[in-house]
Amino acid sequence: MAENKRKELIQKTYEILRDYGPEGAKIRTIATKAGCTSTVIYKYFNDLDHLLLFSSVKFLEGYTSDLGKIFDSNMNALDMGVLMWERFAESAFKNIHVYEMLFWGKYKEELGDVIFEYYQLFPEELRHCDGVAASVFFDGDLYTRNRVMLRRAAATGYFLYDDAMLLSDLQCYFFYGVLMEYKDKYREPGKAQEGVERFMRILQSLIAKYRIK
Repeated sequence: MAENKRKELIQKTYEILRDYGPEGAKIRTIATKAGCTSTVIYKYFNDLDHLLLFSSVKFLEGYTSDLGKIFDSNMNALDMGVLMWERFAESAFKNIHVYEMLFWGKYKEELGDVIFEYYQLFPEELRHCDGVAASVFFDGDLYTRNRVMLRRAAATGYFLYDDAMLLSDLQCYFFYGVLMEYKDKYREPGKAQEGVERFMRILQSLIAKYRIK
């Protein structure tokens, strides 16, 4: 019974996020939609941010599906890293408020655990993506994960190690900067794609600066 209520709260909150964005996801609104009181929500989740994090995992579905295909490919480490950024950008710029919360929010360091728990609650959704691989990949913040990918590229000769670590941080800083520039306009026609293309040009320029082969 408790698990069913928790799932219902996650699902109802996702629907609010999908239809109205995080600005529409208030405790009272969620409680009304789920047919319960605010007190019930706090019985299952630490606070509103905690519930929003669980409910936002579904927004990663397309990206995590792409990740599984990328991991299974025979691409070199550099091309793999670039494609991962491109797929991440395509997803993030369509839902900037949600991705900001997931990757830069209060519970960002718990994202891996939350993803794992989410797919235990909703195992039927595993057919759409590699939820287990996603939970492992997201075990840590965005900056740490990106360093792992750049270390692989450095190990295969694309960058000097120190340059790879600097490049990793620059990629993350520039991504967040461009993302925030589009925060108030990404829902306008063409703006999300414009943001993706702008970031990818910056990414390729940075790679060209530090690449040694």
